Amino acid sequence: MIIPRPRDVVATGGDPVPFRRDLLRPMPDDPSLGEEGYRLAVSPSGVELTAGGPAGRFYGSRTLAQLGPEIPAGVIEDRPGFAWRGVMLDVARHFMPKAFVLRLVDLLAEHKLNVLHLHLTDDQGWRLEIERYPLLTEVGARRGGFYTREDIREIVAYAAERFVTVVPEIEMPGHAQAAIAAYPHLGNDPDRRVEVWTEWGISEHVFNLEESTVRFCQDVLDEVCELFPGTYVHVGGDECPTAEWETSPGARRRLAELGLAGPQDACAWFIGRMAAHLEKHSRRLVCWDEPDREPTPGTTVMIWRDEQADRGDNEIILAPHTRTYFDYRPSAGPFETPVGGPGGSGDGPAADTRKTVQEHVLTLADTYAFAPDPAARGVQCQLWTEYMPTPERVEFMALPRMCAFAEVAWGTAGDYPGFLARLGPHLDRLGALGVRGGPLIP
Repeated sequence: MIIPRPRDVVATGGDPVPFRRDLLRPMPDDPSLGEEGYRLAVSPSGVELTAGGPAGRFYGSRTLAQLGPEIPAGVIEDRPGFAWRGVMLDVARHFMPKAFVLRLVDLLAEHKLNVLHLHLTDDQGWRLEIERYPLLTEVGARRGGFYTREDIREIVAYAAERFVTVVPEIEMPGHAQAAIAAYPHLGNDPDRRVEVWTEWGISEHVFNLEESTVRFCQDVLDEVCELFPGTYVHVGGDECPTAEWETSPGARRRLAELGLAGPQDACAWFIGRMAAHLEKHSRRLVCWDEPDREPTPGTTVMIWRDEQADRGDNEIILAPHTRTYFDYRPSAGPFETPVGGPGGSGDGPAADTRKTVQEHVLTLADTYAFAPDPAARGVQCQLWTEYMPTPERVEFMALPRMCAFAEVAWGTAGDYPGFLARLGPHLDRLGALGVRGGPLIP
């Protein structure tokens, strides 16, 4: 069986049956399988495919394609362990062209992953066209490019056909230097002009707390909701320095007006305002977890610092860096990475391709050993692009670890030797499709 393997093999043992497409018999839906579940009944007379819904029928068809020309006789019943099985692609640090985003969607569908989280804005770039505020891309996307509204509609529709939901991320109130470069009045010192950031790390420049800036962010989210029909909208909310709020007279005045105890409470207040606004659109806010901030009630928290799913009553997505950050190098030893290739922005801070990878290490075995708390809504792997300026390098770093993550997300990880035995043929098949992943380092 290839990646991801079916969760439950109800009965097998018969002789392999040559699979012919004309012998596939779609059966009526069985809601007991769940929306994404399916059942394959294989016999010499053909294959019966029963699904819980359209997504399950799609996944059942993918499994048939993965099994090859001969299928063991028997019954396979399969359904995912987690509702959210995501991949985050950072297109803010280095812009990734639309063609690669569509290619990545195909890779998600191949591995039965169902969420593409696009990290669209950060200190180093703003990559989404906002009609009401054109300078966001005129200034914020000078290096690399951006997605037009039509680009986004195409990506969203393409993904939906493959049962992948696209979740946008618009960072606030920190990681906002690109936006402040475009519209200085959003910052805490409107008389100071800043450029889109050309360094890595965490910029001290954050949104001010004025009501006009809150309205700006709400305006942006209104357009985001027009373009992305899914339930979830990510607003970042992480790594927000308070230094400017501590020293700015305007920020201190606003803290007093709002009755906040101090700058340390401002980020939570800001996120709460966005959550309430998104709720009016029947949307749910997602934000990154921060240890010094209590989660906003009714929001979804994406946990990246640890593997614990206990955040009160909040819905949880587990994305621990020690298991899911694929910008981390796959081995402590030396390995070669592709440094060029067409399509990426190639001119951001990481254009110095001598510094090609993170110092942190995340092996294939580490990823496969991730045992998420079943109480979580889902899990997600991350493709941060500080050190991945081109699509070629993103693909190289993502695979084969994304294959291991797919089994974790589907809920079938556990037998690592068995996984490795299936992984080689699976990578060969991906290679035949033109996918160029990194080396298999067990």
